Amino acid sequence: MKPSLLAVGLSALVLVSACSGETHPRAAATHEAETGAGAPSSPMRTPTSPDRLPNPVQSSLPIGSKTLYTKTGHGKGGVTLPASAGKASSITVTWTCAGPSNFDIIATGKPLAGSQCGDGTGVFTAEIPHAHMHDLAWKFAAADSVIWRIVVTQPPGK
Repeated sequence: MKPSLLAVGLSALVLVSACSGETHPRAAATHEAETGAGAPSSPMRTPTSPDRLPNPVQSSLPIGSKTLYTKTGHGKGGVTLPASAGKASSITVTWTCAGPSNFDIIATGKPLAGSQCGDGTGVFTAEIPHAHMHDLAWKFAAADSVIWRIVVTQPPGK
């Protein structure tokens, strides 16, 4: 059974799931499974600690990007972004998680983005446009058994 990607969020976003090939019109999250080219095929082990999850930022950030927040954790969490985030044309959120349920990012009681976690090999990205940056206090909703790693960045010159 292919892992399903549940992403909810803003109408201006588009969901692309490399795992399922499905598209969801209300969110932008991309899922990239890590593969070990040339590695023997063996069952993946689900990480048991957030620091064992892969770095969600798979490639270098564009020159001039600002990292606003980076953290590992489990279960519920949250962040209050700096005021500069509210002035940006968009904010990019990249995360990975492992566990039997969802990881959701919520602001003002409304979902911004989210995903089904699984074995921790998925990397998800959502771009949150300025029009949806009314509240800079975000909550992370997840079961206590879910571990996660998240990075929030602001594109250069924005």
